[in-house]
Amino acid sequence: MATTVLTPAASTYRSGLYEWLTTTDHKKIGILYIVNSFLFFLLAGLLAMGVRTELAFPGLQFVHDEGVYNQLFTMHGTVMISCPWVES
Repeated sequence: MATTVLTPAASTYRSGLYEWLTTTDHKKIGILYIVNSFLFFLLAGLLAMGVRTELAFPGLQFVHDEGVYNQLFTMHGTVMISCPWVES
């Protein structure tokens, strides 16, 4: 008969951010998806405001370079269409 008691090994401590980024818990992964999609939605909204500000009044130049306006427009479309679906 065994007379010794085995104690469990101490679990390693992970900080909050590291634990969230390396989790395998399905509930935390779902929350990360929602937060990430919301951040992409906000980024695309800021880009859309830049495009709408440029087009608000004739002659008003919010963006002075035509290339920068085209980049704003392209990045807005890219973020709205592909970024929320990339992680899934």
